Amino acid sequence: MTKKHRGRIQAQGNGVEKSVTWSQDEPLSREQGKTLLQQLKGQLSEKEHAERAEQFEQAERYIAGANEIPAPERRTFQNRKTKDVRVDIEVLAGRAFIAVAFLVVLYFILN
Repeated sequence: MTKKHRGRIQAQGNGVEKSVTWSQDEPLSREQGKTLLQQLKGQLSEKEHAERAEQFEQAERYIAGANEIPAPERRTFQNRKTKDVRVDIEVLAGRAFIAVAFLVVLYFILN
């Protein structure tokens, strides 16, 4: 059965195509989003990470400041020097980057 909330975070360009995904019944929290971003960083070599350091910082600020982003949403953080190297965030279904406090309230409402 397809989960309600799905998406991915990708590192693209200059020969790199790596991603982490989520697929779950509850909306992705900001903290979970930050964890996925760290997992993606861990998949890259030092050089690949260095090429995207600023874009990872921008993506992290985006996640931290997001307030329950609904699908479909695609945000690209592009290295302006190369135009090819980038970090993408895609919310493909449901919602993502909600505050944990909201999840706790939602849990009590539904149970």
